[in-house]
Amino acid sequence: MSAPRRSTAQDVADLAGVSRSSVSLVLNGRGDGNLTAAKQVAVLEAARQLKYRPNAVALSLRSQRTWTLGVVTWRGASGFPQEMLHGVWETASAAGYLMIFMDTPDGHDRDHRAVTALLDRRVDGIIVVAPELVDYPITEILGPVPKILINCADPQHAVTSIVPDEFGGAAGAAQILIDRGHTKIALLSDAPSTTQVHDRLSGVHHALSDAGLSAPRVYTADVTVRAGYDLARQALQADPRPTAMVCIRERLALGALLAVQDLGLEVPTDLSLISLDDGERLTSDLVPELATVQRPDRAMAEHSVALLLHEINTSGDQDVRQLSFACPASLGASVAELGVGSSNP
Repeated sequence: MSAPRRSTAQDVADLAGVSRSSVSLVLNGRGDGNLTAAKQVAVLEAARQLKYRPNAVALSLRSQRTWTLGVVTWRGASGFPQEMLHGVWETASAAGYLMIFMDTPDGHDRDHRAVTALLDRRVDGIIVVAPELVDYPITEILGPVPKILINCADPQHAVTSIVPDEFGGAAGAAQILIDRGHTKIALLSDAPSTTQVHDRLSGVHHALSDAGLSAPRVYTADVTVRAGYDLARQALQADPRPTAMVCIRERLALGALLAVQDLGLEVPTDLSLISLDDGERLTSDLVPELATVQRPDRAMAEHSVALLLHEINTSGDQDVRQLSFACPASLGASVAELGVGSSNP
């Protein structure tokens, strides 16, 4: 039995209803300015349906490029940034690029050997994907190769970065509680050692200050379920008892929910509970489903790859951009209006 015929660029063009040159423009990251957004989407969808993969050897010979991107990442408090990494892989693969993922155990201080290994393999570009929002100073080792930062930013603004608006997301979550009459709000957090934690804490404080409310009492410990349990018990046994609680991390939120139940209380009847994080998909699977902040991880990854490919395929200096994606707060079943079905006036 003969092997199935491999899809060609002309097959993609026929299915998408465009010319073969249009397929080349889109898959090489040069669709913007040459094709409408609708046609670009049609080409990408046709390539996905046909499982089209450009011939890497032929592409490299024609373009004098490796058609390979390097990805530098590391494990954070909540593990690896899986949603962002998957978004990077899918978007780059659809454009015909091979990915080399490097886990740098030293975090954002990075392992120079890993970066050097990518440069030795002549990658066409480098993507840095941080597990949580941090500063990522660019050093000379990254060299002149096109690069972009996701979920981190160069303090010197020398490289384009795409980050989530953690401050706005936290402020929006706190505003949900304020709008429902809550004034006694406790805040569970780990130490503000990263930009992400600092921005989340600042966002909550800003929302309360804007509403003329006093700063929340902050309880701090490690990022564990046990720590969340202990901190929540401490907060709920204080006088006056808070009517609402904001957790910077989802593991703290899970521990807080266990503490509420252990004390014979209920969410949201006795306590409204919000998590500013759901990276491990813990809080969204709880009962009741916790209100949380929706991080745009996939959108950030897709847009970052598109910008990097544009830089790779465009000659001349590129403008450095600092882009921030909104993090909308979602109202879950864990938040109630104070005085409506609440036993904690």
